[in-house]
Amino acid sequence: GNTVVKSEALMPLFKVTKGDWYNEKDVRDGLVKAREIYGGGGYMEFTGAPDLKFKNDGIEAGIDATVPAALLAEAAPIDPVVDVTMRLQEGKQYFVNRITFTGNSTTRDNVIRREVQLYENNVFSTEALKFSVRRLNQLGYFKPIEDQKHIQVDKTPGVDNKVDVTLQLEEQ
Repeated sequence: GNTVVKSEALMPLFKVTKGDWYNEKDVRDGLVKAREIYGGGGYMEFTGAPDLKFKNDGIEAGIDATVPAALLAEAAPIDPVVDVTMRLQEGKQYFVNRITFTGNSTTRDNVIRREVQLYENNVFSTEALKFSVRRLNQLGYFKPIEDQKHIQVDKTPGVDNKVDVTLQLEEQ
């Protein structure tokens, strides 16, 4: 499902190699890294999930949850091999429509904007937003900005691929 980032660039993120033991943590960590890459390019709705196909002596074997494990064990020994296919949905690329600051009564907007690495009408990068929050927290002008509590990213009503970003600041 990937069209924006090539498979050759995504494969090393997952740390899954042929002949190794399957590790769910490696796959989940790879998805987090892929989400960062896609988010940096404006694809904030990126989702991915592994599609696992279990094999039995070279023939795909479907595991049926209704069959007791004891019967499965007696039927045939299952060769512990799994094929991992990553199913990705990139979503649309989003752009910044408007950046708004609330709660700044003393500090001017232009002081805050020079620390923010997002620009209106440019690609909405989740990585640039994280970096901007880090820079604003380092200023010391405001109480620490927490992601879910103080940052609001909303799709712009009536526009297909734009978002409005609101940062709620509290001066100290």
